[in-house]
Amino acid sequence: MKILGIFRGFPGLGRVVGGVSLLEEMRKIYGHKIKLISYLQGSKYLESRGYPIDCEAEPLDYCSIGLLPTNKMGAYIHSTIHNFNPDVVLIDGEPLIVHSLRVSYPKLKICVLLNPADVENPSNEMEAMDFFNSMYAKANLAIVHGLRIAQTKYQYPYIVNIPTIIRAEIASIKNIPSNIIYCLLGGGTVNTSNTFVRSSLDIVRLSLVLAKDNPMYTVHVVCSSDNIYDVVSQMDIPQNVVIHGDILSAEVYYKSASLIITRSGRNTLSELLYLGIPTISFITGDKYRSEEQKQNIASVNGSNIHYVSSDIPITEFLSIGRCLLNENCVSSNSFKPGNDIALECIQNLLKY
Repeated sequence: MKILGIFRGFPGLGRVVGGVSLLEEMRKIYGHKIKLISYLQGSKYLESRGYPIDCEAEPLDYCSIGLLPTNKMGAYIHSTIHNFNPDVVLIDGEPLIVHSLRVSYPKLKICVLLNPADVENPSNEMEAMDFFNSMYAKANLAIVHGLRIAQTKYQYPYIVNIPTIIRAEIASIKNIPSNIIYCLLGGGTVNTSNTFVRSSLDIVRLSLVLAKDNPMYTVHVVCSSDNIYDVVSQMDIPQNVVIHGDILSAEVYYKSASLIITRSGRNTLSELLYLGIPTISFITGDKYRSEEQKQNIASVNGSNIHYVSSDIPITEFLSIGRCLLNENCVSSNSFKPGNDIALECIQNLLKY
């Protein structure tokens, strides 16, 4: 069997990591052939895992909600389907591509991976949610994975809510805390608002202050995007701070971190819940993303994660950081990912 994965590559990596992990697991467990397509930040992630990038997206290939089916990348996707002839296409974050493929290939089996906010988000306009649901409902199977159960009034052919799908390599990581702190920005700064970029830089500035306050620790700032890296590189960087422009593997930062500083995104929170690493998690960004992050937080029950706003006073931030570093312990995990359920659902779609 052959599976084609198409994943939105911006503003961060949330639409890429879960789908890639699922397809790699299906290749390992069932022997299926897989092919992966993404762009922007998603291309960087695929390259970091050894996948070739056969087509690079240009600005005219995408809009704020993903790829346009009628331009170069859209043509490349159709060409790939003709040449690869997949049994199932797995799509995350590309509503227009779902619609396009359903029009061109009425009998093609399509599975969409969805964030709960894709199908239920009161902070988004009702008309926008109607549009997104109508597009995603054209798939044969919808897998909604995240930290909460989402409801929708739309009639999907088959829809299932499961816990967040996390990268398979997370399960093999054992955190042994050392004098290392990681600030993970997640790559969510490409093709996004200035507000979101500014909030990312605010997190970096607070992390630099924490580094000065804790000279015995090394603070690694993982920018994951060139625009943030370029700005951070011009800041007053303490000697115990290392700035990374590229995406790092999860094993690198999770295996030795005493503290993680990050945003309140679905994937990262789920991984940190699973691993139990002490975490300071920021609510940041524009209205849509900050509201989604608040929904994530409301659904999380993990003693290792401390939530703060991006305008937290420096003294309060330093106090939380010192407290977590002094605890220097890993909480027992209570999070069970949804990978197994997702694999079973896709395998059943392949059979029928």
